[in-house]
Amino acid sequence: MKHGKDLRGLAVGLCLLAAGACVILFGSGGGKTLPEPLREETAGPGAVRAENGEHPGRENPGGENEDSVAVLPSGEKTEEAPRKPGPGPYVAIVIDDFGFSKAITDGYGELTLPLTWSIIPFQSHSLYAAGQAEKAGIPYMIHMPMGAGGDKKWDEKTGVIDSGMSAETVTLLLRKALAFLPGALGMNNHRGSRATRDEHLMETVMTELASTSLFFLDSRTSSASVAYNTARTKGIPAAFCSVFLDHEPSEEFMEKQFQRGLDLAAKRGWVVMIAHTRQGTLDFLKKKSDSPPEKVTFVTMPELMHILWDRSDMSSRQSVSGRNVFKAGRRFRAANEGDFS
Repeated sequence: MKHGKDLRGLAVGLCLLAAGACVILFGSGGGKTLPEPLREETAGPGAVRAENGEHPGRENPGGENEDSVAVLPSGEKTEEAPRKPGPGPYVAIVIDDFGFSKAITDGYGELTLPLTWSIIPFQSHSLYAAGQAEKAGIPYMIHMPMGAGGDKKWDEKTGVIDSGMSAETVTLLLRKALAFLPGALGMNNHRGSRATRDEHLMETVMTELASTSLFFLDSRTSSASVAYNTARTKGIPAAFCSVFLDHEPSEEFMEKQFQRGLDLAAKRGWVVMIAHTRQGTLDFLKKKSDSPPEKVTFVTMPELMHILWDRSDMSSRQSVSGRNVFKAGRRFRAANEGDFS
């Protein structure tokens, strides 16, 4: 009997010793611990410099270095932010109107110049263009059809967003486009010289976009567009087009517009130029791709958004105030004034 009590006492003692060892081990940092979850930084809405039209920007709330990487439990490294482009000035070229031709899509896919594609949803080759872009690692946007000044009364079946539509109809059309091209990173307007002047309509559009992760590019088909300003009041990362590269089809005109865009980038630090899925434009950009100009950095639209809205050194650190924000888009488009539908 006494022997049994001794064994039980010995067992209890060993358990107490083991428990004490565990406390000492984990208290000193030893043993396995779960890795801390990787945090995704959420930057607050940025500020726009209204008085002088310089760089819009958004502060980086975390203050981390852009080149920082996250280390997974396996030891494998993964980039936490987009690649860091060169020092600038920055030039982003957007190609509108993908969705109608496989051949022109394939042609643009062969260019080495950084581009961003904008695809019109629900066209015969829209999904083909999206698939080719994803294979090639080319970022693309939704080229959302909007009503132009010369259009007749809108028809809901066409999928065109226009003045006079109910908020429910506008929201439904946007959600259909988003579902059709789920890999899109942003949106810009296709035509829209009437729609983008409508403050109420743009309020509805940007309210819906604000619930997504998409950025917005104001194509500025109208010098009176309120789309960019409305996007900013909703906290949406946004930019605007300053140059239409191929409004006229001649190489001479495109070269003039291209140089004008480079000049704007040198003055302001960045520029967005829009071109289209035309063979003449493709031939022109192939020459630029083979021999790109020096002293500028070509970037995609997602990269430009990262530069403008995530880099504290380009942040204006001021608040957005309604309709009077950032008139630079209008001011720097003197040669393109008017409604380009």
